[in-house]
Amino acid sequence: MSSPTVSQVRAWSTQGSALTDTAAQIDSTVDAFDAVMNDLLRDVDAVSQSWQGDAARASSAQTDAEKQFSNRLGIAILDIADDINRLGPTFLRSCEVARSLADSLTGGGYLVADNGTVTPPADARPGHPVDVPAGAEGTVAATIASTNAAVHQQDLMAALATAGQADADLARQVEAALAALGQAADRATTSVPVRPEVSAIVDGRASLPSDPKALNAFWDTLTANEKAALWNADRSVGNRDGIPAADRDHFNRRHLAEMEIAERAKVNDYIAAHPYIKGGKVTAAPGPGGYVTDGRRGDEYAKVTERYRALTGLGKALDDPTGSNPRFLLQVDDRGRGAVAVNNPDTAANVTTYVPGTGSNLGNIGGGIDRAQTMVGAAERADPRAATSVVAWYGYDAPQGLGAAAGPASAAGAAGPLDSFQDGLRATHEGATASHNTVLGHSYGTVVVGEASSEGHTLDADDLVFLASPGIGGPNSPDDLSLTGVARSDMAQHVYASTATTDPIGLTEGIHGISPNNPEFGAQRFTSDHSNHPRLSDHSAYWDTHPDGTQNQALTNMALIMTGRGDETE
Repeated sequence: MSSPTVSQVRAWSTQGSALTDTAAQIDSTVDAFDAVMNDLLRDVDAVSQSWQGDAARASSAQTDAEKQFSNRLGIAILDIADDINRLGPTFLRSCEVARSLADSLTGGGYLVADNGTVTPPADARPGHPVDVPAGAEGTVAATIASTNAAVHQQDLMAALATAGQADADLARQVEAALAALGQAADRATTSVPVRPEVSAIVDGRASLPSDPKALNAFWDTLTANEKAALWNADRSVGNRDGIPAADRDHFNRRHLAEMEIAERAKVNDYIAAHPYIKGGKVTAAPGPGGYVTDGRRGDEYAKVTERYRALTGLGKALDDPTGSNPRFLLQVDDRGRGAVAVNNPDTAANVTTYVPGTGSNLGNIGGGIDRAQTMVGAAERADPRAATSVVAWYGYDAPQGLGAAAGPASAAGAAGPLDSFQDGLRATHEGATASHNTVLGHSYGTVVVGEASSEGHTLDADDLVFLASPGIGGPNSPDDLSLTGVARSDMAQHVYASTATTDPIGLTEGIHGISPNNPEFGAQRFTSDHSNHPRLSDHSAYWDTHPDGTQNQALTNMALIMTGRGDETE
């Protein structure tokens, strides 16, 4: 392997964004590919409702084969993007180091050849180059310059060699991924090669690692064919913490389409058995009891269609209206739980997990995704140089009414899943530099975050934000909370809280213990806008933009915390 030239690393360094753009374009292409395949599945399913016989069965079998093939192909393509995301930062950083060193030497007065040779200038003298002591005399100064040039050359050559090695590593991985793509694209009827340890998992004789870090290490050893086989055996594999976001998104979008088809079949069966439903509406019942009957029928029909409407709504919410902030489906299950990231958390410098409160469910996750989008925008304004991802984490059974929200059961049940989710974000993050991770709870979501960072749990995050909290359970101060790598004595510098003075949630303090916004708690308190008098809408106004274009001060402060500038909050 030969080292690159100085001009090459300069070019690679200035064109670094092309790598990131390529990986993002690959992800978007696979999303579009998945959408086409999912539409195909829906169309075939619609036709199969009235198509019977040998031809129908043959068509169904062919559709299943195409589904498996396209799934394998999609994962193989994503593996290319994963290699770029995983090795690209190291490659670009090594190029930047070499470029910066060459520029520094040139600026300091040395002559730097394109092949990395460093020589002193012919007129070396005290103070020129810059590392020649000002008190040196003529001949001595030239000798020092020559000696220093040899040392600088050794450093520059080493930096160029490191950049060359990083380039070779990236090229080798991408070439291997392209070869695997060729194998995945093979439509031959021969069985797809799967290693014995993977076959054991597929057959139920073994299990995937439960620890997110261990799962991520195992996942990195799998071929596209093996990943597809695991999904075929377990449609919910994409919900596992420790699997890269792009793979989770691919599997879960496929699973979402199948779940939609299954729920639509249930709705169609119900409609077929209840002829009073016409065009998706309940027709009026005759007689004096018609009004009561209409209400009962309407409620029943709404219940039957609830999950189908939630799934189709989620599918629509996955579309990125901005064209620049792709969305990743990190979780979806048949219990009404889900998680969607705005931007890829595996490649973002800042990652925030937003935990909603009472009444949140898969049916209204679109509102949470909108809030995540708003937070991404605010963070990008606070730090335009760093990419930010925000996850709308609806991965728990939230209380659906105020009565249930008065108890700790939902939060206690959510603590383990949120803890594991944060471990997964750390395990799958790409690059040598860790992301700045924040966990932000709103309303009852603060109780969840409190439970997940205490009582034996330690959240793998840098900062906690408690917004509009009714209390967070047992913890009475930041010292009672736990974050990975943060000493107990330093916790107060990593816990933030705010509640608008006119937010009615302030009246509920005590239900779940002391509010973290109470000065006695000891958190870093930040300002939120408030209205002239208490109103229910203030409880959700923290993400609002005012008619004059300014944003709620809470959103400005949240953005500072999310981008690692919490000491600048007001």
